[in-house]
Amino acid sequence: MPRFRARTKDLECSPPPEVLRQLDGAWERARDLFDSDLELCFEVDATLRRVWAELRWSDGSVLERLSASEALALACGDTVQELAAAA
Repeated sequence: MPRFRARTKDLECSPPPEVLRQLDGAWERARDLFDSDLELCFEVDATLRRVWAELRWSDGSVLERLSASEALALACGDTVQELAAAA
């Protein structure tokens, strides 16, 4: 006899509407970076176990070096100007 009984309900075919709205917002923020010729590049130092990001122009020149927290804030919708003002 199984220890646990499965009590599953039929799952929806897609994520809930609020998750879809959040995905749409994330997509728009990503598109803004593409349209502005800026790239958000992540770097990892496995030895030190550190992660950081660089905001680069499409030619590879670095506009700003960001902490992982700042890169996450940018991905969540903060603008480059807001990040610069907070620094």
